[in-house]
Amino acid sequence: MTELYSNDNLKIITTKDNNNLFKIEFNYSAASLINSLIKTKIIRGATCSYDYKMLIFKAYSVEMFDDFKYRNIYSAAKMVESLTTQLKYLIDIEFCAFLGYNTKNLVVIDGNKFVFLDCDLIKEINEDKIMITSSINKKNFFFSPELESIINLPTNIHYKSSYFSLGYLLLYTLLTEDSAASLYKEYLLENFDYNVLNKYLNKTPFKNTKLTFLISRCLVEEPEKRSILFI
Repeated sequence: MTELYSNDNLKIITTKDNNNLFKIEFNYSAASLINSLIKTKIIRGATCSYDYKMLIFKAYSVEMFDDFKYRNIYSAAKMVESLTTQLKYLIDIEFCAFLGYNTKNLVVIDGNKFVFLDCDLIKEINEDKIMITSSINKKNFFFSPELESIINLPTNIHYKSSYFSLGYLLLYTLLTEDSAASLYKEYLLENFDYNVLNKYLNKTPFKNTKLTFLISRCLVEEPEKRSILFI
């Protein structure tokens, strides 16, 4: 077996005798996450182990997003389609959501399917709220303003905090490397100013498209008014 990627929570491997067969091994049961990929058919023909610790599927290629070179309007649209489908399933069927997104746990399959694989960031939703019980390192993922403003723990935030983080991820991946780094510094590390987001949204090569309109709806300041509807 050849290991393609590993971190504290998972390992992605391919077999030597069949290079089109891939396995994602999780350190613990990942039922909600695996179901969000199998039952939505984001990864067609995928199966899993009985304990939901392994996902098995065939593909021509699997790579981490940070190594993915073909970033264009087509891949961006496919990313939106995959990630919103995965998130909607988690919310509507599993009653949970990602607390936020990052690029290091974003996987690209066959160049046109994008899946987020961080089990630690899946949180249960209760009456539209996610409970935060411990401090969070904002370097682990793209923070929403409501996460940044937390003072006392435990506390509850709206589950659409995930929408904001998804919108930020999409914006971040559409920018050039230098612009993305500047956005991260100006917005996440300094002042969480919405004017900064709008400035960089206008720097994307796809401004005034359905894609950037979706990003704008994700980045609305009031969580309840955010939307991941791609129209």
